[in-house]
Amino acid sequence: MLKRRLLFLPIAFFAGATLAWAAADNPFPGADPYQACVAAVNVKADDAFEKALNWRDAGGGLQAEHCAALALIALDEPGEAASRLNALAERRDAGTAAERSALLAQSGNAWLLANQIENAEAAFSAAIKLTPQDAELWTDRARARAARQDWANAETDLNAALKYDKAHPEPYVLRASARQAQGNKAGYKTDIDAALAIDPTFPDALVERGAMKMEAGDKAGARADFVQVLVRAPDSPAADTVRTRIELLEVHDP
Repeated sequence: MLKRRLLFLPIAFFAGATLAWAAADNPFPGADPYQACVAAVNVKADDAFEKALNWRDAGGGLQAEHCAALALIALDEPGEAASRLNALAERRDAGTAAERSALLAQSGNAWLLANQIENAEAAFSAAIKLTPQDAELWTDRARARAARQDWANAETDLNAALKYDKAHPEPYVLRASARQAQGNKAGYKTDIDAALAIDPTFPDALVERGAMKMEAGDKAGARADFVQVLVRAPDSPAADTVRTRIELLEVHDP
């Protein structure tokens, strides 16, 4: 699952940046050319990418480079986007530690999209060094570690995430998976219960609770959880999972 830190959300500091460019050469005229460029990515990414490069050449600076990277993600070129985002984070004009950390977080998520897990982990680690109390970064790195089945270190990262923020269900569900992979069934159940206490409708937690009910022989309870996922998040990866499990229930209980 990728992420609450959405790749297409502009980083806050870009909105207030003041840059010099030749107005006649700027393909995104208006009071906020960066927002216009991001909007163009969502309409026609290839067009936006070319215009972002033209804007960069006309003096668009960091804003133009960042918009070009977002366009590359939309064009299914996450590896190239990740490289560009990483390079932006290393620039001297990239802003504060928090702003550079945000760029590295975006780079890490783009590396994950590119299935380059080691690069993703390195980007998240660099971001954590800049902003170590950002719970979401610890969750991000845990996802990267889980992708290479480094369950013990994924759990350690999720412990850190929950130290800084216990208000979201996702880290609990991810830690539940890490604990289950290590044979800690009691910890797995405790984390799923904690996630559902925060949000009783969280799809990934409902999937896991339904799986536990299936294992316990409670087919009606499992089906109820799975159906709730389909109702609340029909287009999610969680819904794809429960469709398969509902089919299994029907095979064994026609």
